[in-house]
Amino acid sequence: MKVNRGGIKEGTMVEVLEGKTPVLIANVGGSYYAVGGICPHMRCHLQKGTLKGSTVTCPCHGASFDVTTGRMLSWVASMSKDLAMVSKYLGWAKDLKTYSVKADGDYLELS
Repeated sequence: MKVNRGGIKEGTMVEVLEGKTPVLIANVGGSYYAVGGICPHMRCHLQKGTLKGSTVTCPCHGASFDVTTGRMLSWVASMSKDLAMVSKYLGWAKDLKTYSVKADGDYLELS
């Protein structure tokens, strides 16, 4: 998939679709990263959340992820530790899918 990188300024993120699958592209320090665009908790679109450095925080319940690796940093903010462990066991609390990003002129190639 090719995406025009012109509208993705440093410190911002956009959502694009790969078929019907939302993908989040973030510009962190001039480098581009792409991860799954949906939070695994309640299927909220991460693009509506906040990006601070390389951390995107889900707008619905506060789960946070590192956009450079897809790694989950914290799970749902309002959840007790026990419920968070159950969520992890059930597969809800998981890392985001990552995509390879290659710059090609004014475009980014995602794979």
